Amino acid sequence: MTDTPLLHMILHMAPEGYAISILLLLLSVVTLAIVLQKWTALKQRRAADDEFLQAFSKTKAFHEIPLVVSRTRGAGLRSIAESALIEEEHFPEDDPAGRTEALRGDLVQEACERAVEEERIDMEQRLSWLVVAAGTGPFLGLLGTVWGIMDAFFQIGQQASAGLNVVAPGIAQALFTTLAGLIVAIPAAAAHQFLSGAARKHEGEYLVFASRVASMYRREFLSAGNR
Repeated sequence: MTDTPLLHMILHMAPEGYAISILLLLLSVVTLAIVLQKWTALKQRRAADDEFLQAFSKTKAFHEIPLVVSRTRGAGLRSIAESALIEEEHFPEDDPAGRTEALRGDLVQEACERAVEEERIDMEQRLSWLVVAAGTGPFLGLLGTVWGIMDAFFQIGQQASAGLNVVAPGIAQALFTTLAGLIVAIPAAAAHQFLSGAARKHEGEYLVFASRVASMYRREFLSAGNR
């Protein structure tokens, strides 16, 4: 088993090679954990949003939203609708400040937009670690490359020989750390682009829904005030 070239090289790396490899391994573990957690969370969010939209599709007026919220679970669209309801509940029946109908509608819309922002922050949480892995991985690999080449030249000077048995270990370590850095960085960059794109898509849908809820409130409030 130890005759395998890659395994033999790993077992006989210099201490600095082990240090860089361990850092890259930790980055890869963190990347994998974040990707799995975010992928699962986005999948659950999509399922909850689809369930809420199915229940909300029959809603014609703002006063029907509490029933939909009470019958569904999850964050996302439901949280936006719930924020609008909470804001509406805070309106006093006799408003001493003399708030206009338009201002009440603006307050409901702002509550919905705040909920959208909170959802965006939640979706993008820990994605910055993928940027760190994508940006740091190649540089750690480059550090290992430079160190390995330096070690190879040092061995040439020490042994006064440029034979393969002298320079090969250092160059092999240099190439291994370069490869490891790219293996960490490429999936991290791809995952960040995919997850960020999915988060932006959700955010766009949430903004459209927030505007829809605010419009429903304005139409119902204004029509009630005109009767």
